[in-house]
Amino acid sequence: MKFPREKLVLFSLRAEFVDLQNLLNFSKKHRAFKRSFYITINYPDSFDILLVRQGELSKIIRIAAAENKPPKEVNLKDVGEKTKHTDSSIVNMGFVDDQLLAMINADLEDQNVVRETDPSDFAPAELLKELSTQQFSGILSVRRRSEKSYALVNEGEFALVYLASGGRNKDDFIKYLNQGKDEISVKILREIPEDASYATSAQVELLVTSTNRVLEEFSAILGRNIVKKITEISLKGVTKEFDFFNSFKITDEARIEGEPKVDTDSLTRGFASFFNMLTDSLSTISGGRHIAVLKKALQDYRFALNNLKFFEFVKEQIF
Repeated sequence: MKFPREKLVLFSLRAEFVDLQNLLNFSKKHRAFKRSFYITINYPDSFDILLVRQGELSKIIRIAAAENKPPKEVNLKDVGEKTKHTDSSIVNMGFVDDQLLAMINADLEDQNVVRETDPSDFAPAELLKELSTQQFSGILSVRRRSEKSYALVNEGEFALVYLASGGRNKDDFIKYLNQGKDEISVKILREIPEDASYATSAQVELLVTSTNRVLEEFSAILGRNIVKKITEISLKGVTKEFDFFNSFKITDEARIEGEPKVDTDSLTRGFASFFNMLTDSLSTISGGRHIAVLKKALQDYRFALNNLKFFEFVKEQIF
């Protein structure tokens, strides 16, 4: 079974060459691996999927090849016994964000299922119209041959898309459905796990990195101490409206650090508000150079930020 992922870390390794316990212990101790991922183990008659959230093993689910057998939760010892007595067991490992991990978990738990379609009665256009009309909120779990893909829908609008083939937006999802409609089944779940409603780690990283790039450019012109002081004042101000900024701190290098748990819209609006406060102060003391500095700092991030609709909430016309 192939699931979506951000990055494939292990690919088609024989299980006897992978020490799962050591791998899980390693993920707890080392920062680079202290993140969410899954490990799949394919057997001739079934497969196991280990769900790991922020370095901690959350759950192991075994799914039989026979469709009439429901998924069941197993433990690490069961996995060890299975791999020991199976000649051909193949291991894959993929990094994912918490949102996708939550959707995979909800799908495999198989609860809160509204209905399921099969290839014989699947009409993509009708399904999408129905979701929009009903302002449906929940998860779409899409199976196409040996692939699993997911979409999070919030009040009829697509919030997140994860395709096994790599697509990440609504257009990719619709194209995927139409191209494979004769071999696609869809499970509709009326559930939005809490983690799935949060902004993705990539979205957080984008906004933090681009903000730090701005601070770096202004520090080179105005000096680090001045920029750090302005950042502290702006952070204190924006926290009154967007409390997720309580999770942020300012380093001695005048950079911000934090891992907020907040929805994408609030994250984007909050960072735009923070950005507005920063630039109001920085523009006053930069002698009218602030637009040129902002352009230089954000040039590499402009398209990704535009996709988040970040510039819609920013007061300055930068690009």
